[in-house]
Amino acid sequence: MLYMRATEVEYTLRDRMIFSIQDLSIHKGDRIGLVGRNGEGKTLLLEYLMGKLEEEPNTDWWVEASLMEQLPTGKENGLSGGEKTLQQLDRMFEERTPLVFLDEPTNNLDWRQIEKLEQKLVAEFSTYVIVSHDRAFLDRTCDKIWELEGGRLTSFDGNYTFYEETKKQQRLEKQKKYEQYVQEKKRLEERARKKNDQSKHMRKPPKRMGNSEARLGKNKAASKQKKVERVSKTLERRIDRLEKVEKPFDWSQVKMTHQHAQPVARRTIASLRDESVYAGEKKLFDIPHAVIPTGAKLALIGGNGTGKTTLIQYLMREKGWDDKMDVAYFHQDLASLPLEKTVYEYAGERSPLEESQVRTILGRLNFFEEDMNKRIQVLSGGERVKLAIARLLTRMAHLLVLDEPTNHLDLGAIEALETLMVEYPGTILFVSHDRTFVERIADRLWIIDQGQLTDFDGTLKEWQQPKPKKAEEYDAMVLESRLTEIVSRLSLPSPHEDKAELEQEYQEILRKLNERRK
Repeated sequence: MLYMRATEVEYTLRDRMIFSIQDLSIHKGDRIGLVGRNGEGKTLLLEYLMGKLEEEPNTDWWVEASLMEQLPTGKENGLSGGEKTLQQLDRMFEERTPLVFLDEPTNNLDWRQIEKLEQKLVAEFSTYVIVSHDRAFLDRTCDKIWELEGGRLTSFDGNYTFYEETKKQQRLEKQKKYEQYVQEKKRLEERARKKNDQSKHMRKPPKRMGNSEARLGKNKAASKQKKVERVSKTLERRIDRLEKVEKPFDWSQVKMTHQHAQPVARRTIASLRDESVYAGEKKLFDIPHAVIPTGAKLALIGGNGTGKTTLIQYLMREKGWDDKMDVAYFHQDLASLPLEKTVYEYAGERSPLEESQVRTILGRLNFFEEDMNKRIQVLSGGERVKLAIARLLTRMAHLLVLDEPTNHLDLGAIEALETLMVEYPGTILFVSHDRTFVERIADRLWIIDQGQLTDFDGTLKEWQQPKPKKAEEYDAMVLESRLTEIVSRLSLPSPHEDKAELEQEYQEILRKLNERRK
């Protein structure tokens, strides 16, 4: 069943075409993830379809629809960002329109809240369009991806992982076509060169010939020479007619070298034992024992309000690293950025890296040649976040501390940052609510839960694996299974079975289970 259809979807902002889409439609059961880089117009597209912009949309609707708008971060009216998001989600679930548009619905939510939202969204809605940079969320809630790029909308039938693999395959195919083009062009150029050389050596008749023989030889040579030249010109025309294939460029293929990085001559950056972290006079959690090994990629995870940022501030304040330890700290407050400096000036300032490496890091984060001389004051919020991160990466500090670095970044920038962090030669401690980001980078975890910090030496995937049950838990499972079997047998008529004996066994198992629960 068709829920909505829009044709000639076009929107221009300050003489810049944001999107131009001939036709798009949403059917019952479509669970769509809308992705694209910052500035491509994802939010504007949702607002356009809902008639919230000055442009009058050419849309047909067969059901009622609603839009959950993206909320700003920070505290307002006594509510945190997460509380405001949950409040708006509750309103959406109460209204229960057949079609919903959700713009960054996981903003400010912790992992448990996101997982609950995933389950509830899939259970209660069959049709929606979601804008999100949370790849795990898109994977679990969407079976179709819309990519908005260069004003065009492309549809992929599958979840985000399928979309990611398809894009990777497309890049490989482009690379293959480019290599075939280069190989064929070289082959034709080599043949043309040989024919040109052959033509040059055919200009003079052989020596020791009479005049008549010379004339005959000259005519034959001229005929052969013209034939060779014709072949050469044909080859040159074939080269000109070759369909030109531009070399695809993928920053992920550019490997960084870190010969300027100065290693730390110690096994651990920091060690904590029997410590507690407070917010004012309120104790947030205890730390029995935790370490930051040199070279680790350590993720700090926990629910909203558990004290992740407070712990980072505690470490920066209390650990007092010596002068030989260079520590770089990223946080979301970008008010101190020098607005008059250019992108390259700020990223390369006091960096030990060569200019080409600074430019490579900036390029991976989508700052290209034309962006190098832009002043910081003209950059968007997302671009300023990327530049602040680039500045830390070019600094080559021994320890990077990053508090929610993926906020305000698009998926392309997040994936680029993943690669840069994995390749970074120093130690990294970072906080992130992006589960895929943590999964791809972290080789160690600090988990804050139920008033305690646990230090786990391993990846997120390893931590999430089912833990082996204790022997008494297995015993309880066996008893409960036997109890279910007895109840089933007692309820069935069977003249050959001793019901009294089964009843006695039932009471005995029940007694054992009750004792375990005390």
